[in-house]
Amino acid sequence: MVTEEAYAALEAENGSLRHELAVAREELTRALQRIAALEAKKTPPASFVKANRPARVKAPRRQRAPEQNHARRREEPTARVLHPLVACPDCGGRLGGVHVGRRRQVVDLPLPAAVLVTEHQAQKGWCSACQKWHEARLDLTDEAVGQGRLGVRVAALVAHLRTVLRLPIRSIQRYLADVHGLLISVGEVVNLLQRVAVQGAAAVEQIRDQARRRPVVHADETSWREAGHNGYAWLLATPEGERYVERHQSRAGAVANALLGEDFTGVLVTDFYAGYNDTPGGQHQRCWVHLLRDLQALGEAHLAHDETQTWVTQVKAVFARIQTFRTTPPTADDPALPLVERLRQDLRTLGAQFVQARDHPCRPLAWRLWHFQHELLTCVSDPRVPPDNNAAERAIRPLVIARKISGGTRSARGSQTQMRLYSLAATWRAQGRHPLDEFRHLLQTPLPQV
Repeated sequence: MVTEEAYAALEAENGSLRHELAVAREELTRALQRIAALEAKKTPPASFVKANRPARVKAPRRQRAPEQNHARRREEPTARVLHPLVACPDCGGRLGGVHVGRRRQVVDLPLPAAVLVTEHQAQKGWCSACQKWHEARLDLTDEAVGQGRLGVRVAALVAHLRTVLRLPIRSIQRYLADVHGLLISVGEVVNLLQRVAVQGAAAVEQIRDQARRRPVVHADETSWREAGHNGYAWLLATPEGERYVERHQSRAGAVANALLGEDFTGVLVTDFYAGYNDTPGGQHQRCWVHLLRDLQALGEAHLAHDETQTWVTQVKAVFARIQTFRTTPPTADDPALPLVERLRQDLRTLGAQFVQARDHPCRPLAWRLWHFQHELLTCVSDPRVPPDNNAAERAIRPLVIARKISGGTRSARGSQTQMRLYSLAATWRAQGRHPLDEFRHLLQTPLPQV
């Protein structure tokens, strides 16, 4: 029970607290008024002053793959130099337990070899019994190119510099003079390349015939000027590594048919160029990457057109289903054949949606889906066939770069030489063989007797 004295004490304490609260409120009111007055007098910051940004939280450092956590790869040394340590460099005392403490490799090149001129002297003698002169047999097949003075190593190097490294003729001439001291004319360089192409004619035909027999063949073409006139370089490429190129003046479909041959029965993978519409033999696969690239451009050109965006998304979804099927093997519940029919029905439906709408932006690609619905799905029914023409695109790219450097060729023989050398070098590289060594081996092989 609260006494009167305790109650009086509580009343006094309550009154004191109320007084302190009233004083605090007055001080707070004066402080807020002062702050408002100062804010009103404050001038805004200059336009060039940027607002404070919150500190950016650093993302955790991405760990490297375990196979990359090693030191620089050491080369196989061709020579070793030992730097001995006999005595202590500080006190001169004898050292024990001497061993190799550190290794440092210096990778360098030997001095360029000067041109080597070998004079072959064939002796000649008179036979009194036969009554005629006889001369020692001189067979330089392994050393010289034909009856010329230049050796096979020079010819192989020139072919490699021209075809693989894509050096201009005069740059090759300057390289041979500056590095090896070999002085030859521009005409001699050109003649040497032509001799190499003649020597490799049979090998190039073998590459073409082998490519025609492959189950999957990629084809593409690019422009190639000859003596100032337009023309085209036609390419066949296979997953096994064959690369065959021919130069023709025309871009008509008859060239593609002749390139494949009448007996072609494989699957041809190309873009949507009309010259491949009537190719002979087996099946056809059109490049999905070309189609997706055009779909991307269509979507970017009509960002505000909802119907176009929806249609583009639906076509891309069909390709996503194709990719999923190619990465996941079919099961008994979902075999490949019913899937092909469903995908073909989807392509037919998407193509029919705008194939008759003449002014609709989707019409050109809708027509492509409608017309090539069968040739877009060969990659589903045959797992060996890729959905893109990447093999041909990558194979023809070096030839495009060579054309941009040289501008083309000046004669039909020059075009033939260029196409043959490229067919050889590109095939060797695609099959993991070194073109320089293969050119040398080719020149040391005698030509077949006709």
